Amino acid sequence: MLKPRKRCLLLQPPSGLYRRDDRCQSKVNDQTVQIIFPPIYLATLAAVLEDTGVECRIFDGSLSGLDWKSLEATFETFQPDMLVIGTTMATFEQDARAVEIAKRICGDVLTVARGEIFMTEDEACLSRMPDLDVVIRGESELPVRDLGRGMPPEEIRGVTYRNGDRVFRTANRPLPEDLDRFPYPARHLLDNARYLSPESRKPLTVIQTSRGCEARCIFCPAWTFSGRHVRMRSPENILGEIRECLDRYGIDEFYFNADTFTYDKDWTIRLCKAILDAGLKIRWGCNSRVDTIDSERLEWMKKAGCWVVGFGIETGSEESLQLMGKHTTLEQARRAVRMCKEADMRVHTFFVIGFPWETREHVNQTIAFACELDPDFFDFNLATPLPGTPLWNMVQRENLWAGSEGSYAKASVRTKSLSADELTQLRRRALWRLYLRPRYIWRTLRNAGPLPKKLNYLRAALSRVRGLLVG
Repeated sequence: MLKPRKRCLLLQPPSGLYRRDDRCQSKVNDQTVQIIFPPIYLATLAAVLEDTGVECRIFDGSLSGLDWKSLEATFETFQPDMLVIGTTMATFEQDARAVEIAKRICGDVLTVARGEIFMTEDEACLSRMPDLDVVIRGESELPVRDLGRGMPPEEIRGVTYRNGDRVFRTANRPLPEDLDRFPYPARHLLDNARYLSPESRKPLTVIQTSRGCEARCIFCPAWTFSGRHVRMRSPENILGEIRECLDRYGIDEFYFNADTFTYDKDWTIRLCKAILDAGLKIRWGCNSRVDTIDSERLEWMKKAGCWVVGFGIETGSEESLQLMGKHTTLEQARRAVRMCKEADMRVHTFFVIGFPWETREHVNQTIAFACELDPDFFDFNLATPLPGTPLWNMVQRENLWAGSEGSYAKASVRTKSLSADELTQLRRRALWRLYLRPRYIWRTLRNAGPLPKKLNYLRAALSRVRGLLVG
């Protein structure tokens, strides 16, 4: 047994504005709705460590003013003996700089990283980052707790670690079934006033309501990280976190994060009824699948304060829906969007183009379907292979890499008939076509409400147009 850790710095390095929640690893500026979400996954880890007596700080490099120089100053003043970094495939090489700084300033600090990339690339990443001591494979709360208590890595399941010049893997760790066991995120360590809704400019936070996904979409790493078995927090436990946000932090706007929030109809309605019975006045959004939504769920969600629902529509091609493992239909998508509009709910749709088999016709079908659905918000992402997914294996097998670093907005792979540059241009053309519809512009401004909100929408629109013109 090693000495328990005294101070831990939990870090999102200042290596660019990225979503780092494992399922989505996009640049914030690549998305239509550009939100900087608070790093709730780090705040949860901090709460777990605080319960063991470790003093914690969170450094979120996605916030303006928090750069590499200020990170060095934080290491010098706080002198942590443990560092936990959240990383992604796209930022890993840049994030290595933070580990080097930690070792240079704090000497024998234990450096730990977590992220979806380590599900398959753990040993390779440790080999490429010599100052990194431990990486966590999968959900991080229990391994981080054990490291904070001073357990040696070789006794902790679910980690890969360095011992001298060699790298070792321990056995996989079963996923925790009871999510209610974890403390609420340590939001007192976050600058909550800086995480704002782009619509209202009010503080917004994230509540993780469940983990795991039964779906088998070939591009999504959710199941590799959190398994296929859906584990849900109890409505009572979630209600307690909502109350804490309201009473302690004055936050009443939420994103209920889950791989599929509406997965279980009974659970969804019970949570909504609990919010109503408690008399909580909140405003929130969530995601869903087009085959896990109906008018009854939407009715209760609307009553409980839900105003927007996101759907991964993905494509306008029935063929692509099946080949990508989505296993939904275009008619289900039409029905889901129609029901949301009838319930006076806003709709945010997500599309993905550039799968190996796709042709220009497939892409045009997707653009046409997006126009037909006429959502309130929409995103077009380029198919981005992530380690451990079937799409990654397919691209490797068929040698479809484009040879340049890409993103959700700039293609890193080609299809069998479209180049990476063609895909990038098709995505930009799709967004212009949807943005410039007069009916869409008029409806967006009409639904924005009072003048301050209209101005927020206009500012967001100008930022998006600048991004498309420069890109």
